[in-house]
Amino acid sequence: MDKTMRSMFFMILFLGPCMSYIAQPVAGEDIQRVIKQSNQSIQESIFRKNFKEYVCRKLRKAEPDVVVSRFKIKGNRPVPAGKISFKLFQKNRIRPKGRVKIIAAVNVNGQVENEVLLSGYIDVFESVVCTSRNLKRGEAIEKDDVYLARRNVSRLSQKVITHMDKAEGLRAKHNIKADTCLKEWMLEKAPVVEKGDLITIYAESADLKVTAPGRVLMKGCIGEIIKVQNLMSKMNIYATVVNNSTVMVEF
Repeated sequence: MDKTMRSMFFMILFLGPCMSYIAQPVAGEDIQRVIKQSNQSIQESIFRKNFKEYVCRKLRKAEPDVVVSRFKIKGNRPVPAGKISFKLFQKNRIRPKGRVKIIAAVNVNGQVENEVLLSGYIDVFESVVCTSRNLKRGEAIEKDDVYLARRNVSRLSQKVITHMDKAEGLRAKHNIKADTCLKEWMLEKAPVVEKGDLITIYAESADLKVTAPGRVLMKGCIGEIIKVQNLMSKMNIYATVVNNSTVMVEF
């Protein structure tokens, strides 16, 4: 009997701490489950989606025209359970370009619970006008000399030409290689009068109309004001180019 009692005593001493140790994780799991149920995490894909929508809205571009790379999130932590909404804004409020930083205010049931910093590199693709062949300085651009191509315009000048009709009829200000994306500063209007051309100077008022022969002293396009010489009086005056043979002076 003493031997049996002694064995039971040792079993209680051995199993007691073990049973207590086994029970502890169960209680801990219950606590963690309650915590998880009262909080929620926001996936990266949701932040990325909101980031891109914000950029597209600011740039007034369709989503297929905008590519986001090297996207990063800082400060994303669990928030209380509830309905989530976002308010995105830039502190400097500049046009999104290159590396863009945006703050996302995370609202739960209408109350701000966290502010997350989002950042990424923005590339914008757009159809631009390119040259289909080498162009020489002063050469007029015709329809077959240009074509539209989809290019990454993020690293191009804002003066890039995006419509064919804004290039056709102009001329190259300098030599331009084939497959070059055209910018506004590369082209100029083709002048209709050149220095030395003989033209007719036309002047008109309410009661009088006068014409006189003249000589062009500087090249000009239609609508531009240029210097001309009245060959009768030998006076230099300024007149507006009407066409390739006439300039007009206002009284």
